[in-house]
Amino acid sequence: MESTPNITIIGAGLIGLSTAEALASRGANVTVLEARPGPCEGTSFSNSGMIHPSQAQTWDPNKKAASQHTLAKQDAAKVTADLGARSREILLTQIKSLGLASRPDGCLKIYPDFDAARAAQTTYNQIGVRANILMDPIDTLGQAACHFPNDSSGDSRVFGCALAADLTAKGVEFIYNASDVDIRRKEDGFSIRASSGLINADHLIIAAGIQTVDLLARLELRMQLNAISGAAMDFALPEIKEDLPSCPVMDAVSRSAMTVFEDRVRISGGWQLTDPAPLLERWADLAPGLMLRLGKPISTWTGIRPVSPAGRPYISSTSIPKLWVNTGHGHMGWTLCAGSGELMAQMILEGRQDRRFAYSG
Repeated sequence: MESTPNITIIGAGLIGLSTAEALASRGANVTVLEARPGPCEGTSFSNSGMIHPSQAQTWDPNKKAASQHTLAKQDAAKVTADLGARSREILLTQIKSLGLASRPDGCLKIYPDFDAARAAQTTYNQIGVRANILMDPIDTLGQAACHFPNDSSGDSRVFGCALAADLTAKGVEFIYNASDVDIRRKEDGFSIRASSGLINADHLIIAAGIQTVDLLARLELRMQLNAISGAAMDFALPEIKEDLPSCPVMDAVSRSAMTVFEDRVRISGGWQLTDPAPLLERWADLAPGLMLRLGKPISTWTGIRPVSPAGRPYISSTSIPKLWVNTGHGHMGWTLCAGSGELMAQMILEGRQDRRFAYSG
């Protein structure tokens, strides 16, 4: 290992930021390149807010795909849930150290009936996730639900921006609006030409979400990631707050969630949605009175999640020496970011070997 390695990360979303934090805290010199004007402006921008190791299973609604290689998918879910549990532990510590507001633990997931909730509970137990059956007129909207006491929640974008500011103060360099990045291999690393000029790096980490595919292709590496679009809507907090759910509520049918933040209510998620209208319709059926009081959304958003076919992220070296990837987290980016960053730092700086999240390119 170099005494003080220079490491460049492409991507300033939650994954890139957490990777930068883990590396910088271990003594590396870190530069972060981001195509957008600031941190957390891609998929991290309008996150559901859930830190939910419980949801490590694929959210792919394609029943045929979901039924194939069941044991492999269970294994992927278990290792992802384990990483999520470690990541949650780190995140809660970081949230406190950054002076951000903490929230009560727990998330909920509602199902069409008790039989569906019990079947889901059995599946969760198989991968080591604690899930309790619950039904409550407010918190579960009167629906049968699984309650996950070992989940948490928080505003991911507020966290990401606070973390970026903290990293800047500690000497991590951020280069924004770096949209046309040119990567060249050298004998001892990489040269990366960006808007600020030429950067020399001993190691290069690509943590650019779905854009990772294109960046790797420029280096003649192929990565398969599914670009899964999702949507979000924010609503102003109603004057009466007593009947709002006390923790995030996921809907198993639409693969979306309602989260009550300190200053707004957010409905987000879905699978291959380019418009939030279907989510609005679904939640109007689930909670008609509440949705009527919330009224029209004050903002809407759509974005792309990078989903790996393996059902778990790629946190790995590549066939090119000193080139690394940290992507493919799907709906688990906020949950897995800190653990993924820690694992990547251990691989690069401490020589850790871990094939659970390997990328074969």
